[in-house]
Amino acid sequence: MRLKEFSVTNYKVFSEKFSIQFSETDVVILTGKNNTGKSTFLEAINQFFLPTVAKTKIPVECYSAQDESKVIELEAVFIIDDEEVTIVKKYANDNGKFYYENKEIKRGHELKETLDEILANAPYYITPYMTTDEIDKQINDIYSQIITSELTKLENDDSSDLKPKQEYLDLKKAIPTLLAQLKSKTDQALKTVSGNVSQNLQSLFSNQDLKLVVTGGESNGFSISDIVKSTISSVTIDNKQFQGMPLSTQGTGIQRMSLIYIFQNLIEQGLLGAKQNKMLLIDEPEAFLHPEAVRALSSSLYAIGSEMPLIISTHSPVLIDLSQNHTSIQVFRIGTSKAVELYQSSSSVFDLNDITNMKILNYVDSYINEFFFAKDIVIVEGDTEYIALKHYIKDKKLSVHVIRARGKGTICSLMKILNQFGTPYCVIHDVDNNVKYEQKTLKAQLTNCENIYNLKMDNTRIYASIVNFEQAIGLGDVADRKKTATIYGIMNDDAKITIKDSIYSFFDGVFVNRKTDITGGVNIMQVTSANHYQELFLPLIDNEHVASATEDTD
Repeated sequence: MRLKEFSVTNYKVFSEKFSIQFSETDVVILTGKNNTGKSTFLEAINQFFLPTVAKTKIPVECYSAQDESKVIELEAVFIIDDEEVTIVKKYANDNGKFYYENKEIKRGHELKETLDEILANAPYYITPYMTTDEIDKQINDIYSQIITSELTKLENDDSSDLKPKQEYLDLKKAIPTLLAQLKSKTDQALKTVSGNVSQNLQSLFSNQDLKLVVTGGESNGFSISDIVKSTISSVTIDNKQFQGMPLSTQGTGIQRMSLIYIFQNLIEQGLLGAKQNKMLLIDEPEAFLHPEAVRALSSSLYAIGSEMPLIISTHSPVLIDLSQNHTSIQVFRIGTSKAVELYQSSSSVFDLNDITNMKILNYVDSYINEFFFAKDIVIVEGDTEYIALKHYIKDKKLSVHVIRARGKGTICSLMKILNQFGTPYCVIHDVDNNVKYEQKTLKAQLTNCENIYNLKMDNTRIYASIVNFEQAIGLGDVADRKKTATIYGIMNDDAKITIKDSIYSFFDGVFVNRKTDITGGVNIMQVTSANHYQELFLPLIDNEHVASATEDTD
């Protein structure tokens, strides 16, 4: 059983029908601005699975605009045995009812058993504001699920361990026998009670035909549910000062991480995941955690997601790790009227170099995937243009996310990701057609530039700094160790306002005026054809007097 699509109508912020289609992915990540409905969407999925309780209506706060005259509709499309089944749960100022093709699913309905199976696999749901009682209940639900699974195996699986299976069957047979023995003793006493009460009633009402019979209850022994009800699990925490402290005495971060780690380790022990139909919903898993814990959490979530369906809502780019190539990932941005699929790893074209590049980027900059939360995006190659651009964005109060690629190869990997967005982005990179380079190096740099251009989409703009950004803005050759300090000084020293003005003029053309031809004192060109690169490189490559080795200049 797999959830293929879920739609929400008239539920809290979703006044119109809002749908998300899920692919066959392991981890689904919901991003978006505050108050767009990320958490509400997860809550609605959980609400769909909640049992309907007589005389218990859904709170008025759940109706869009708190208008109970509206009808809340939670529509779920499941894939069950390779067939699609669409079930709608409706709330019309009542406790909720399930429908299939506008017909309520009641006892005797052809889908009643299917619905019962679906509801029996309600998702595990973790929120930032779970009470300790809710966490304890979640743990007990997990424990009960495991016990139920193991007992079902003992009853139905012939491959089960023979010794515990036989002990279980012997116990199940022995209890009815014991109850029958006890019943034989009490039945005689109940027979006497019945006779005496009958005589009392006959005398009181002058009616010799009155007779009352007290009968002892029958028993067929016990069921799996009886055993599960008798089991209670608990979680305690030990430290140097105290042992056996309830989890409720700990901070919210420890409570939530403990619950998530329990999921992960139960999966690793083969007690959860893989063959089961349940999924896990986590609303803002990064809440209440310090940065190191968030990074550790990211690894745990992907370990869980590789074994059971996982849907999370998050504001943290750290939790989006595209180097997790063993796990298929689907990323959505929740908007006011629809969800936009930003990325789906199952359709990616990453090679081993791309995976390595992303792992390196995640290692040196854990917030690299912040572009999933941004609309205007620019990839830059080095530190100089990164610092200059960040300073410009701050001054102009623009909403632009800058990705520092740290190399042309990584630029290509990032472009492959962003090309799946279908959203505009810019690339600013160095040409590196330095006359001091030998022919082999120049040819390699030309290939690198052409690889970038070959990934260009219709809505991608590429700008090439000649020879590099430092030379393009008039600084000449700058040693790597001096680049950061040099550009920082320029952006913050009024005495160097001319260079700063040239840089700002270029950035204005890119991000404000969006000109095709950019001038203003910088040697940076917009690349609209692969021929532009060849015009820059071929004269140097064909020159017999090209230097035989690369020289560094301080």
